[in-house]
Amino acid sequence: MAEKPILQLFDKIEDNFLNRVLHHLSDSCSLINNEKVFVFWNKAAEELTGLKADEILGKSCQSESKLFYDGNGLSLCGGSCPGEQAMKDGLPRIVEVYVRHKNGFRIPVNLRLIPILNSSGQAIGLTEIFTNITPSVTIPFRVNELEKMQLLDLDTGIPNRLYMEMYLKNKIDEYQKYNLSFGLIYADVDNFNKIQERFGRFNAAKLVRMIARTLHKNIRYFDVVARWDNEEFLIGLLNIDENRLDIVANKLRLLVAESYINVETGLLNATVSMGATLVQRFDTVESLVKRAEQLMLHSKWRGRNKVSLGFTQKET
Repeated sequence: MAEKPILQLFDKIEDNFLNRVLHHLSDSCSLINNEKVFVFWNKAAEELTGLKADEILGKSCQSESKLFYDGNGLSLCGGSCPGEQAMKDGLPRIVEVYVRHKNGFRIPVNLRLIPILNSSGQAIGLTEIFTNITPSVTIPFRVNELEKMQLLDLDTGIPNRLYMEMYLKNKIDEYQKYNLSFGLIYADVDNFNKIQERFGRFNAAKLVRMIARTLHKNIRYFDVVARWDNEEFLIGLLNIDENRLDIVANKLRLLVAESYINVETGLLNATVSMGATLVQRFDTVESLVKRAEQLMLHSKWRGRNKVSLGFTQKET
């Protein structure tokens, strides 16, 4: 029996059938026409990005507020755009990229690009299906439990200093008993006082929340990020060596640098200086944090927006 177009198999199909199906997908979905304009944006895409359909429909995918970025923080729009390549050769593609949330932070997604072909095999549009690949559990307790135990930073929604102190003590004990190594990153927002003076406390706090979410959504489910002080964060990374620690720290640094929030005068972003170190045999919480902090200050001395794993480290 010859194949028939799938919709012809159903009698009296509603005109908006496909539209309703796409809206009920758990994955985010958008449709772009051959003029690179968004013509569909489903409910899951609204939830993931914070962007409502009326904020994006009718706009070009190459507009000022670009959606997708690579691991170096560079927009996918341009000569190497995988969507454009898919429309040229008519072949689907799958890439792992980052989508920018309306509030500025980046979310890792699996992006499937499927060209829409007419009866002649020519691409007349593009389907983008993007799935959140942030680990589903990023801290070992539920948020409401952390809040009850006063271990949650209420402003950013991530664990607080007290939680991190307990976490580090536990991980140091595990290392000393079972040799289970882990790394620590100390991150500090660059020029934060100047940002506060120029843009005000409200926008500075909004910026800190964006940075917290960017860090929180781009670590593994068994790692943890906590707010250590007003504009300072600690990130604990399990089962890691120095080379991998350097790679992860620089990935997070780049993601923060390329994220931004909207303020009254335009766009506001910030960089972070980082110190990264592995736990050592006779470490205490105080000595481990102090070493990471000194390395962070070394990054400041080197010109900010840097990662230091040692005081003689080459430029990254």
